[in-house]
Amino acid sequence: MEGSSKKTSFFGWRMVTIAMFADFCVVGFAFQSYPVIQLVLAEEMELSRFLATLTIPGFMLISAITMPVVGKLLDTYSIRSVLIIGSFVYGLSLISLYFVNSYTAFIVIFVLPIALGASLMGNLSVSKLVSRWFREYTGRALGIAALGVSFSGLVMPNLTNYLLIDLGLGWREAYLYYGLFTLIVNAPLFRLLVIDHPEDVDQWPDGKTLNDDGQVASETQGVDWTLKQLLRDRNFWVLSFVFAMQFCAMMAVLAHITFYASERGWAESAAWIFSMYAVPAMISKLFFGWLVENKMDARLAVTISLVIQLVGTLLILVSQSPNQLSFIIALFGFGGGAALPMSNILFNKIYTQKSFGFSRGTAQPFISLFQVSGTPMAALMFDAYGNYQNAFLFLCSLLVIASIVIWFLKIPAITEDG
Repeated sequence: MEGSSKKTSFFGWRMVTIAMFADFCVVGFAFQSYPVIQLVLAEEMELSRFLATLTIPGFMLISAITMPVVGKLLDTYSIRSVLIIGSFVYGLSLISLYFVNSYTAFIVIFVLPIALGASLMGNLSVSKLVSRWFREYTGRALGIAALGVSFSGLVMPNLTNYLLIDLGLGWREAYLYYGLFTLIVNAPLFRLLVIDHPEDVDQWPDGKTLNDDGQVASETQGVDWTLKQLLRDRNFWVLSFVFAMQFCAMMAVLAHITFYASERGWAESAAWIFSMYAVPAMISKLFFGWLVENKMDARLAVTISLVIQLVGTLLILVSQSPNQLSFIIALFGFGGGAALPMSNILFNKIYTQKSFGFSRGTAQPFISLFQVSGTPMAALMFDAYGNYQNAFLFLCSLLVIASIVIWFLKIPAITEDG
């Protein structure tokens, strides 16, 4: 067995690449493209700011409700099978948007089958896959895998803008192409290349042959947390609250930034401004993953990311040109971009590989309940005051609170293998 693993290159980094690509597609086709599509959709269907921005919060909320079940499926059954099923649900649901003619039909499809497909095919599934293949290098592996989310933020708004504006396609055609891509590319990719366990191909986590005890480092060495134990654990609620606030503030700003740019007279640059958060967010995922992996106090790392995001949100209000706003969104993205890998890393550290899927999945409904509220809240505050100043200041207050609460987290002294 040792000999065969030496002759074959380590497949763990292939799993990271697949995870990155899956995140790119799931987040890109639904979330990252929508801020561009919502401008056209709002005009075509004569939607209020509140209704136009309600789609993504609804998508996130329903997706979150399914997360505990998906997490348990991932801890129990084949990740590859979950990914394949998810790709079919997601792809067919995107294609079905081509046939809708009302906002009611649009939002029902978006927040039900598309959300379900995204849960099955999305970040929780691929993070579970990556965490099976890495122990010592979990931080960098999850950070690299999460690059797909940010890279889609660079590509998909501009690609969608190109399809709608430069090629003159409708938003229905855009979703049709995204759905077909999912069926033709993602589903076969998962079927052919995903490997559930390193042991399935005579390999061990991190590409090592044996652990220090001369045995395979198995996820069965972790702690099997029950729902009752999770709900009584302070760490569970601290992590859920902190990342709920960070995701809430980030999602709300990104959902409204194209509208904000349009209000300032910069509509032609709106898609570009939105996408400018992506590259710094990619760097952020690697940087903060590396920091935690190299023994920086995770609470300090999270605080730093929250403060950077807070400064970026405040600076949005004093921007004076499209170029200034682009730079500010880049700073904002560097802070907020750390949230996804940091949340996965901390849940994996505290609740062990064995219960990572279940603990992270169980937390998601609580996270999303607050996360999705930011976007409609900002829309209502805009409708009430006629500008975004109070809305963005409210989001800043959430980041301040989160930066305090994170210090109530107690990180176990020994977390590598449970």
